[in-house]
Amino acid sequence: MAYNRIFAILIVVLMIIGLSCAKKETGIIGKLILQTGQQGDVRNSRVRLFIQQDLTGNPVEEVASDSTGVDKTTSEFEFTDVSPSHYYLLAWKDLNNSGEVDNLDIVGVYGGIYSPGYGGSQLQVTEGEMTDVGDIVMYIYKELTLTTSYEKTAEGWLAFFYEFNDACYVSNWSFTLPDGSIYYDQDQIGNKSANTKYRSPVENQVYWAADTLGSPMPTGNYIITISGNYSVYNFTLVDTLTVAK
Repeated sequence: MAYNRIFAILIVVLMIIGLSCAKKETGIIGKLILQTGQQGDVRNSRVRLFIQQDLTGNPVEEVASDSTGVDKTTSEFEFTDVSPSHYYLLAWKDLNNSGEVDNLDIVGVYGGIYSPGYGGSQLQVTEGEMTDVGDIVMYIYKELTLTTSYEKTAEGWLAFFYEFNDACYVSNWSFTLPDGSIYYDQDQIGNKSANTKYRSPVENQVYWAADTLGSPMPTGNYIITISGNYSVYNFTLVDTLTVAK
């Protein structure tokens, strides 16, 4: 009888030790939430982990969010067996199956608002813990595009033209000459309408010259750089114009 009792106690002790020594799961849990006022289905979205904040390179892990829920505006996701490290999390519904985030896809990131080259805030995954990232707010991504052109006078002076596919706000406008010099046009700062052609300089009879004497602008590549705010994110768009003789 005593031996049976001791044996039973040993079994219980061994079970407790076994449970305490069992490897705890390491991973990430969270929920995708469609921003209020927007229409879309976030179920069965791709959820990816990246090492780089700019989301370059291949994702180190990828899962699909839940596809069975009745509510299209929410969808839970879970990563299991994740290596302890820091990550950046991108959630994305690829509506046109293009393989990249583009216009009218649904997208969100952990700890921020997605914009090209920006993947939100860093999250830390710790060994033996399921890291809860909470709600990842998903937005309808609107892709702002820039179209540029130029006009050259017989004297070699230049005017630059540009337009956007949607309304936005421009906070900085510049062009870089072939020699690397940068000129800023403060007159371009302000709200811009969709599909409207704007001119730099703003006055039709005025052109850019190489110096105050009105020397011809050099030929070569001119880099137009425009920054501002669009939809729910800040943008910087760059385009190159090749000015010929």
